[in-house]
Amino acid sequence: MRILAPALIALTLAAPAAAQHKETETIDRTVSIGPNGTLKLNNFSGEVRVTGSPGSEVVIHAVRRATRERLDNIKLDVKSSGSSVTIEANRRNPDWREKNDNVVETEFDIKVPFDTELDLHSFSGKLLVTDVSGKIDAQTFSGEIELDVARGGRVPEMKVETFSGDIRAKFPENASARVEFDSFSGDMDSDLPFAMHSTRRGGRHDATGAIGSGSGSTLKFKTFSGDLRILK
Repeated sequence: MRILAPALIALTLAAPAAAQHKETETIDRTVSIGPNGTLKLNNFSGEVRVTGSPGSEVVIHAVRRATRERLDNIKLDVKSSGSSVTIEANRRNPDWREKNDNVVETEFDIKVPFDTELDLHSFSGKLLVTDVSGKIDAQTFSGEIELDVARGGRVPEMKVETFSGDIRAKFPENASARVEFDSFSGDMDSDLPFAMHSTRRGGRHDATGAIGSGSGSTLKFKTFSGDLRILK
């Protein structure tokens, strides 16, 4: 029976760990966007923070974490066309043969003009949106979604969806909007006066109602098992 030398055994055991060593890459980009522009973002994992700010530019700060091979073959792609900016966090090199682990964890801190419309998609990352007045479309599978438009002049249209994560939405105390909540097993709670019609069928929870007078925007929230909390 062949006996491996201790040094060779140690080297063999250490090889997989070394192969999985993650590195960090930081990317900063600034892109012009027109008034009432649209920001589209696709991310797999990593927290995404989007904040409204003065000006006419989208300012992107991204921190990417993965092995060197993945960072070299899966790129952060930013495209601008007219009044639309699209961010793809995992643009794969088509010539790269590796089939496994083909995503890069990416954390975003993005500033956009106040009136920018948002179209945000993430699988497991948390989405946080603050101080925007444009329409919000936010979707994630397991990440939590937090929206804060309490300091805005009006409540924007919203379509917010998550499978197992919770949704927290903060509005001005004088907010007025129509609310629709669709969930299989999640619950809804509101700090604001809320006239609600709620139904439960076989564990499913649907609710419609109004904040304030119910005029203005329509807010659509959908979860499978996550809860919705409306804050003031």
